[in-house]
Amino acid sequence: MRLHRWLAVAAMVAAGALPAMAGVAIFSKANLSDLSTAVDPTDGAWGVASATVAEGRTIVVLNVKGLDAEQTGRTLGAHVHIGPCVAGAGAAALGHYNSLAGGISPDTEVWLDFTITAGGTGHAQAVVPFEIDSGTARSIVIHRDPTAAVTGVAGPRLACIPLEF
Repeated sequence: MRLHRWLAVAAMVAAGALPAMAGVAIFSKANLSDLSTAVDPTDGAWGVASATVAEGRTIVVLNVKGLDAEQTGRTLGAHVHIGPCVAGAGAAALGHYNSLAGGISPDTEVWLDFTITAGGTGHAQAVVPFEIDSGTARSIVIHRDPTAAVTGVAGPRLACIPLEF
C-alpha cells in the first residue's frame, strides 16, 4: 500500500501537479491516537502521513482509513500541530504550527481538511510556501469541524497522528 501511494505521488510530480523537490522527507504510519472521550468518526481509524521540506516549501499528505463510513460526506479539519500525540490529552498537541506569528491562513499554517468517503477513507494534501524546521512540529490533529477560513478554528480535537518534523 505504501508503494502504491508513493507511486501516485511520483506520478503527480511527473504530471506537474506537485513540484519536484529534493529535501527532507518524513513519514508516519500509525493508528490514530484518540483525543476525545466521545464516540466520533475517527474511532479505530489509522493513517499515513508524509511531508517533504525543501526549496522554501513544505508538502504534506494525509491519508486516513477506517473512518466511520456512516459519516460519508462529512468534512473534518486537520492541521499540523507543534506538540505530540498523547491519547486522551488533546491539549498535549499544543497549537497549530504557524510560520508567521499573528497571521492565520492556509499560507501560514498547514490545513489538511478532508471529506469522509463511502469507503471510510479521507485524503488531504497541502503545499505551503514555507519550510517547517526540524523539531518545530510533531503531529497532525484531526478536528470535529471544517477549518474556518478567517480564524483557522476547526472545533474539538478528535484524533492525532504523529509526524515528527
